[in-house]
Amino acid sequence: MQVEVTKEKFVLNKIVGQKSETIVVEGDMIVPDIKPDILNTINTTGNVCIYKKEVLDGKIKIDGDVNVYVIYLADNEEEATRSLNTNIDFNQIIDFEGCTR
Repeated sequence: MQVEVTKEKFVLNKIVGQKSETIVVEGDMIVPDIKPDILNTINTTGNVCIYKKEVLDGKIKIDGDVNVYVIYLADNEEEATRSLNTNIDFNQIIDFEGCTR
C-alpha cells in the first residue's frame, strides 16, 4: 500500500482590505417614569458593540448596538443634573469590493 502526501499552504484569515466609514445611528430614548423629563442635554457618550458580522458578495452586513450614556438637566423644580443609560440597535450594509463568501 502506497500513501502519497502533499503539503499545501492554508490561509485561514486573509485581510482583503480596510475601510473607514461613518454611520449615523438614530433612535428614540424613553425616559422611565421614575426619572424626570429632559430639559436640556449636557453630554452624550456611546460605546459601539458589534455582535454579528456577515460577509456577502461585495458587501459586509453588521448588526450591533450603541450603549449610550446621557447626562442631562432635569425638568423639575430643582433642575438637578441626572443621567440615563440606554441601548440603540442598528444594522448596516457596507459596500466592500474584493470580499466574497
